[in-house]
Amino acid sequence: MQTRKILHNTFAFLGGEFFYHFINFLACILIARALGGEGYGQFSFIYVYLSFFEAFVQFGLNAVLTRELSHDEENSPRILGNALLFRAALVVASLPVTVTLVRLLGYPATIQQGIFLASFQLFFTLRPVFEAVFRARLQMIVPAVWNVIRAFVNLGLVAIVARMRPSLPFFILTYLASGSISLVGLAFSSQKRIAIDLRPDRKLLAHLIRESAPLVLSAYLTLLYYRIDVMMLSMMKTFRDVGYYSVAVRLTESLNILSNGLLISLFPLFSKAFAGNRIEFEMLIAKAFRWMLLLGAPLLIGGVLTADDLIHLFFGSEYASSGATLKILLGYTFFCFVGMVLANVLIACRKQMADMWISASLVFLNIGLNWFWIPSFNYNGAAAATVVTEAVGVGIYFWYAMTQPAIRLAFPSREFLTTLKVNIPFAVLLFLIRGWVEMPVLIFILLGMVIYSGLLFFFGELSWKEIRELA
Repeated sequence: MQTRKILHNTFAFLGGEFFYHFINFLACILIARALGGEGYGQFSFIYVYLSFFEAFVQFGLNAVLTRELSHDEENSPRILGNALLFRAALVVASLPVTVTLVRLLGYPATIQQGIFLASFQLFFTLRPVFEAVFRARLQMIVPAVWNVIRAFVNLGLVAIVARMRPSLPFFILTYLASGSISLVGLAFSSQKRIAIDLRPDRKLLAHLIRESAPLVLSAYLTLLYYRIDVMMLSMMKTFRDVGYYSVAVRLTESLNILSNGLLISLFPLFSKAFAGNRIEFEMLIAKAFRWMLLLGAPLLIGGVLTADDLIHLFFGSEYASSGATLKILLGYTFFCFVGMVLANVLIACRKQMADMWISASLVFLNIGLNWFWIPSFNYNGAAAATVVTEAVGVGIYFWYAMTQPAIRLAFPSREFLTTLKVNIPFAVLLFLIRGWVEMPVLIFILLGMVIYSGLLFFFGELSWKEIRELA
């Protein structure tokens, strides 16, 4: 029953996230084609810049809030209310800093104006507080529905703007309008389930801040080693280069909904099992590794074979050079699937400080690699730096989790061998088909999905009985 509940929640989340990201991806295509490489580079830079302020405003509270609600349902109204007050205060404090800092950094007026307008999206960081109610109860269908509504509204507005007034400020306004509708709707849905108590509680606030502080530093450090490349590209190269890099990043980021959806369901269970049932804890971790590896490997293999065609199909010939960048970044996606399991395990085991120090070491590695590789290899150097950093990070996380007495993680050798067993023949078959038969890229991807499903059945990693039990 627990596995079924995990998967039902995961599929509900993934269904909503798939439609949300797919519809948003269509909007992204319209924006990239309307603005061109230079304009889309500016658009992407603005949201990457603001992501550093979002990380501060979120203050590492999302995972801690889910954990606290899972452990203490009785005090949920007070916990949610104080989390909401704390985050709202951080938003108000951050707004003037966003504009002042970009002015001091000497970016052009177009960027300054765009950041002033887009900075109001910091209020959307209130959304995960309302969403925490549904995360803790494994009811992610509700946030998923509001995400889909948000995406449809955004696509409609973007299509209108692209046709009538294709300019940077108007595209930013479409994001603000659609995000506001989603925030209000989710707040209303959350309030119907829990009457949020907005009375300040100093002791509770202090507890939330103390538990979240290591995570905000960790989140910042993680953000730095994944987003610093865009900041460094904007300073060392041009916004056109940022645009070419950003379309590849956009495609790989859309794949992360698979890992996010699964871990949203597993994280509350990690926390409960670690506190009370060691055998269940180990089984959940093994299950997470198995699913992540079996998802990540075919994405890497199929993505490398189709990257150039996908870039041309979605973004046009102007972005053709982004194909090589996408191939490199798919390596990051694979390592990220594994790394996210390990990071969530550390947080569930209350090892936030370890997560923070690991992230700190990776930031220095990533900045150094970007510094040396961007001048010579441009955005492909930035992509390679991201992959190497993530691979090293996975190694460090494994070492810590395996040697830490409180965790004692066993290396998932069985899960790795299973992944190799299924994906080696998968890679051979795809490579042969790609070389022998010419077909549209989307048909090739669909064929790859059919072949992979067949291999899972053939090797006994999936069965009709399993599917019926989970349905």
